[in-house]
Amino acid sequence: ADTGATAHMTLHRHWFHTYEPFVTPVRLANGAVIYSAGVGSVVFEPEGEGVDGQPIELTRVLHVPQLCANLLSVLYL
Repeated sequence: ADTGATAHMTLHRHWFHTYEPFVTPVRLANGAVIYSAGVGSVVFEPEGEGVDGQPIELTRVLHVPQLCANLLSVLYL
């Protein structure tokens, strides 16, 4: 989770349930700017002790192929 992220972001195109091309700049913590390739929804089933396993859908997730890790925006949970 990232308290400074302005959107959920992933580099994994195959995770998307819905997807449409969408290019927007993304400013990284080091000041560098990279660009999204698309936006859509990602559905996943959480795992772990005490989790009911019901699917969760995140909407308005940016596909940013140049990311090194996924970002989960605390602001949009």
